[in-house]
Amino acid sequence: MTPTAPAALTDILGPAMQLSYVVADLDAALRFWTEQLGVGPFVVIERATDDRIISYAGGKSRVEMSLAFAYVGEVQIELIAATSNDPTPWTDFLDAGREGLHHLGFWPDDYEASCAKLATMGFDRACQIETTDGEISSTYFEGPSHFGAMVELAPNSPGRVAYFAGIKSLSENWDGMRPIRRFATRAEYLASDDCPA
Repeated sequence: MTPTAPAALTDILGPAMQLSYVVADLDAALRFWTEQLGVGPFVVIERATDDRIISYAGGKSRVEMSLAFAYVGEVQIELIAATSNDPTPWTDFLDAGREGLHHLGFWPDDYEASCAKLATMGFDRACQIETTDGEISSTYFEGPSHFGAMVELAPNSPGRVAYFAGIKSLSENWDGMRPIRRFATRAEYLASDDCPA
């Protein structure tokens, strides 16, 4: 009997991927990515978690956080600046003296099946983010120690598709001008001229 080949990563988690960096100084990180690496423009959402509740380490909290997004080809770059003192995967990462690549993000079409598959591969649920309406926004998983980063899974909702497609289009058509586009909320970005219809 021939052994069954393992499922491809894209079959489990979907084809899109995000590299997410936790940073202590968002402005310094943005300057590095835009000026040194030529990546941009970054869409910055200043109050990214206004409508989010974080379940982590046995408790729930509202976390103050700014997020910045851009694309390098098909890969999304996310910069995270958590500014509250509540325990979270991001503040714990910084408190441990670390900074940089924190997790790989995916938004599979079958979110629940992907979560279940990660669990069978030895990944443990570490954190869940919900909207104030009770909808799951994403789940973070701790992997084996040799994996070296967390994995975030988020449902591939129509809203997320539109949100990320707009940012990807900006990156694909960027002429080097206005490397940083700041918005208070996702809704403000989605209603702006910087979000292609």
